[in-house]
Amino acid sequence: MSDVFVGLPRGHDAPANAAEGRESNPELNLMTLAPAARPGEVVEPFRFTGEAGEYFRIWIVNTFLVIVTIGLWSPWAKIRKRRFFLRHTWVAGANFEYHAEPWPILHGRLIAGAAFVAYWFTGEVNPRYAPWIALIVAMLAPWLVVSSLRFNLSNTSYRNLRFRFAGGVSDGLRALWPLPIVALLTLAFPPVFDPTDITKFDWKMLLPTLLLSALYPYLHGAFRLLLLNHSRFGSAPIACTTRVRTFYSIYLRGLLVGIGLMLVAGLLSALIFGAIFSAWAGKLTAKAKWLPVLLGLVAALPSAFAALLWFAFTQTRVINATFNLTTVSSNVRVFCQIRTWPMAKLYFGNTLAVLLSFGLAIPWAAVRTAKQRVETTALAIGGDIDDIITGAVSPSSATADAATEFFSFDVAL
Repeated sequence: MSDVFVGLPRGHDAPANAAEGRESNPELNLMTLAPAARPGEVVEPFRFTGEAGEYFRIWIVNTFLVIVTIGLWSPWAKIRKRRFFLRHTWVAGANFEYHAEPWPILHGRLIAGAAFVAYWFTGEVNPRYAPWIALIVAMLAPWLVVSSLRFNLSNTSYRNLRFRFAGGVSDGLRALWPLPIVALLTLAFPPVFDPTDITKFDWKMLLPTLLLSALYPYLHGAFRLLLLNHSRFGSAPIACTTRVRTFYSIYLRGLLVGIGLMLVAGLLSALIFGAIFSAWAGKLTAKAKWLPVLLGLVAALPSAFAALLWFAFTQTRVINATFNLTTVSSNVRVFCQIRTWPMAKLYFGNTLAVLLSFGLAIPWAAVRTAKQRVETTALAIGGDIDDIITGAVSPSSATADAATEFFSFDVAL
């Protein structure tokens, strides 16, 4: 799918008059944002070579063992899955590798599981105490997130050179500060009410949800910038100049688009209802027990497609807005030209296939999604790739590598 980079096939030198105007203001053209290559740059599209059949064998074994071991196999399952997708992701003649061991992942999963059990048990005993568990988790979130990012990046490599995460807990706190505030509001206004007596409903308990909704674009953008701006490829810094306000622009447009899509979906459902009743009113009355099922399907399909189209609309813009303004060192830039309509069709086809196959098409859907996302991305490389790799090599010690393994773990990010 490298043809999405029109006129810039693999190994093609950019023309001297390549335009760069759209790079200065990504908010204005997020749908088709793909900066032109500069003179002297070579565009290297990403390729994904994974096959659904190969991943199905990995997935079915992982699923069986996770069920049999009551989840204890999940660290090994994650490693096998991530190795498959990274091993089949290629750019500039080389692929990525994943080197993690399962024990740090199991460590992180046990912490996450203990927090979930504590929250559930506390909620069952006395729901008013459950927000205290949520507050503790929210306070620990920066440390957990940073540790997970450090673990995953340090175990990912390209051309035998590993990535790493240079951010600290303070960086995580600057990105995730809304979480403790939402947790404190939940503690102050716990969501406890009697559904049989609506007069006792306290509208203040909606404040945490409203605040989280208002700050969600910030959290999404800040997390992506935390990841990109504190990542390193060897010693080469990775930087993204997208602004957090770009995410607010995307989600505001997404809100307007979502309202419009749901109105259209409601209109389509009403038209379909009318057509069905006018054509088969007698038959439907005779089979009244199937009528609720039919009505549910008629109502769900347009709404489901509208929801998937909205999801594709927001996700493609977020991906383009971040990747198209990301650089590795000073001589490698990331291009991305993922589009809404192809992703919406892909999501819709995947959803139908998974539902009709009772979940057996999940590997096929995952491979299709990975291929679409990977192959709409490319690198613009200014110079020889081997020289760039050599320049990014940094001296490291066994002590530093051991410390990274010891102090880092994964919590399923």
